[in-house]
Amino acid sequence: MRSSRRGFTGLLAALLGLPWLTQRMASAAQTLAGSGETSAPPPRQYRRYRADAVILFLGISIFRRSGVGGGEASVEETSDGAGDLRTLFFAAGSDPARAHGLNRLGWIRETIREAHSVPSEVQYFGVMSASPEESLEHARKAIATPAAGHSTYSAVSGRHTSGASRSAITHFEMAADAKWFDRRIIDAAQATFREKVQWRETSWPGAGNRTPSTFLFELASLLSRRTEHTSGRYVYNEQEYLLDLDAGKPDRLLPVHGRIRNQRTGGLTTFTIWMETGSIVPVRIDYQPRSFLRLVFEAV
Repeated sequence: MRSSRRGFTGLLAALLGLPWLTQRMASAAQTLAGSGETSAPPPRQYRRYRADAVILFLGISIFRRSGVGGGEASVEETSDGAGDLRTLFFAAGSDPARAHGLNRLGWIRETIREAHSVPSEVQYFGVMSASPEESLEHARKAIATPAAGHSTYSAVSGRHTSGASRSAITHFEMAADAKWFDRRIIDAAQATFREKVQWRETSWPGAGNRTPSTFLFELASLLSRRTEHTSGRYVYNEQEYLLDLDAGKPDRLLPVHGRIRNQRTGGLTTFTIWMETGSIVPVRIDYQPRSFLRLVFEAV
């Protein structure tokens, strides 16, 4: 998994569990809705998405196709007596029949444990297709020669605790016709971590006794500052990222524009999410994983 995709995996998880909305966002949404108060979000929320794809050439849209795949997201808050737990989930993938035979997927689950509203542990687990398309020409070749028999996947597992992080990446193969919502893919990914894997561990002195921030925690923290522009840092898969946020002008929905920069490689990922009153799950996600491809996830 390339650094830009790892960053986006963290992004997908983060989109699900924020204490939406901040005061600035809530005030704007309340004004638009004409209501006086915002009710607390339910302990579980769920949303399905339709995925649309836009092909770009020199930054100009040359082709668009709706319904090339789908996705789903959920957030659930529980308590086990030792503290509060928040379980976040996002999965998305292509429909080969609508995507010229390409079968790609991404799956992420993150569990945050908090004691007295302070995160003490974060565990995350994700799976992604090992897709090699780095250019429009590579994508054309992938379409012309679809995978036969088996497809290769990458899985990541990580854990953050006080001042430290630990993670590993594994690879495995499955039947090429497995769909993004097929539970067997997740079972196969989890099985790879029951074997001998190379775990990497990092100490983060700057974090002190705090659990190093993930994208989820950092995004929530930045939004709580109630400023139109703010920046912060987080750790994912033993790498540090810089996050910039700019809140747009609210209309029916509130747009939030983000930029993620890998501090080691310099790789940049941009995204925009749109939020509505009373929901902690985005209504729309706009993301450009490649120079020639833009993906839009619309709630259905």
